[in-house]
Amino acid sequence: MADLHTNTQNPPPPYDLIILGASGFTGKYVVKEALKFLNTPSSPLNSIALAGRNPAKLTQTLKWATHPNPPPPIPILTADTNDVSSLHHLCSQTKIILNCVGPFRLHGDPVVAACVEIGTDYLDITGEPEFMELMEARYHEKAVDSGSLVVSACGFDSVPAEMGLLFNSRQWVDPAAPNRVDAYLSLESDKKIVGNIGTFESAVLGVSSVHNLRELRRSRPKRSKPVVISILNSVFQYIIVHEIC
Repeated sequence: MADLHTNTQNPPPPYDLIILGASGFTGKYVVKEALKFLNTPSSPLNSIALAGRNPAKLTQTLKWATHPNPPPPIPILTADTNDVSSLHHLCSQTKIILNCVGPFRLHGDPVVAACVEIGTDYLDITGEPEFMELMEARYHEKAVDSGSLVVSACGFDSVPAEMGLLFNSRQWVDPAAPNRVDAYLSLESDKKIVGNIGTFESAVLGVSSVHNLRELRRSRPKRSKPVVISILNSVFQYIIVHEIC
C-alpha cells in the first residue's frame, strides 16, 4: 500500500531561470544584468543557467559578463531552436525561459510551443508585433490549460515606454485619467551608438511582411476598446457637483 504522505508532485526544476541565446548581442548583456541579482537578499533569483547552440561561446560570454572577476559556476546547457527535443528538455529544467534568440519570427515559435507544452513560463525581448500577436493566436488556449505565462516585449523596444506611461499616469489626480500618452525616446552616448544584424534583420522582415500582420488582425475576433466616454462622464459629473453646484 502506498504511503498516504508520499508527495506525488513533481520535484521543482533545478533552475529559476534559463537564458536562451545568452551568447548573442543582447543575450550577453542580459546575462551581465541577471548576475547582479543572483543570490542577493532582495532577489528571488537563486539559480540560473545559460543555454545556446555553442557551449564555447556561452563560456566566453560568462567570462565577459563577470570580468575582471572569475565567473561563478553557472551551468552551460546546449539547445537549438531547430531541435524540439532539446527545447523540451530545457523547459523541464527551469521555471522560466528568457528567450534572446531573434529574429523571433524565424526562431521564436518553437520556444513558445515548448514552454506551453511543458507548462514553463516564457519571457522574451522581442519588439516584433506580428510574432507576438501570432503567438497569442496560436497558443493562448494551450497556455491557459498548461498554466504557462507567455510574456513578450520585455526589452528595449517596450520597457522605456511602459515606464514612461506608468510615471505619467501617476501624475494625474482622481478622477482625471489619461486616455492617450505619446512617448518619445532620445538616445545619447559618449560612445558611438551601434546596432546589430539581428535587430536590422528583424526590422527588414517586419516591414516586408506588414501585410501579414494586417491579415492576422483581420482574421481575429474584434476586441472591445476602452470606453473613454465613461471616464469623461465621471469627470463632467465631478465638475458639476463640486464646481457648479
